[in-house]
Amino acid sequence: MEERGEVREVGREVRGGRPSPVYEYVRDYAARAYVRMQRRQGHTEVQMERWDMAGDVRACRTWNYASVEEESLDGRLDELVDGRRLLSIGVYCAPSERREGLRRHLWGRYGCAVEYLNAAKALAKKNERSVTIYLAQGEEPEGCIYRKGELCELGRLDLLSLPASWRGMDYTDHTMVEEMVARLLQALICVLMPTMVSVYADFWTTKLVSRIRFNTQSKLHGTAPPLYFETCAAQALCAALHRMGQTIGDSSE
Repeated sequence: MEERGEVREVGREVRGGRPSPVYEYVRDYAARAYVRMQRRQGHTEVQMERWDMAGDVRACRTWNYASVEEESLDGRLDELVDGRRLLSIGVYCAPSERREGLRRHLWGRYGCAVEYLNAAKALAKKNERSVTIYLAQGEEPEGCIYRKGELCELGRLDLLSLPASWRGMDYTDHTMVEEMVARLLQALICVLMPTMVSVYADFWTTKLVSRIRFNTQSKLHGTAPPLYFETCAAQALCAALHRMGQTIGDSSE
């Protein structure tokens, strides 16, 4: 372990015989990487973080790309990791931006677990057959269901037949927001029959939530399960994604 850099000697201890070396665990001998990609006007902002074995951030960098291709992140990740053993890579971006080719390339290059992170799974409560939805302004919804002890993603929710596009929607138009969310809930409840639904967003108002709740109950003739509208600030989402990213690859190690 000392040769691999996992521990280092910090002193000697005497207990009635020959002195014994005392070792300290090196938290930064290996690393996990976190990559967050966000669309901005005319470019993609990519933020990368390196976490040590305790989950603390040891390095953080941000770059802008015209577009992200399979090999776009290689040099930046090499710089971030700086020769350390890489245990996992967690990537967070909009569902429509996820590319299997990028995931496979990173897995082949770094030989570690690589996963796309799902915000709904990161925020979900583990109640049997509960559904969790995460709504970010200008992005496609993310969702999951907790079933038989496992969180399962719901796939591309933006492909459902709805009156507008999530990416192009005006979120100050509460009439449209109300109808979009109510129709999304109606479709998921009819198909999945959940015991409860939690919807996370950062744009709720008391009036808007009341309107969505009434609209959804009307569409389902009063048979909707309990609906919870939770506020999720950027900092809370970031913390939840970090917790999820720190578990990537644990089952295989």
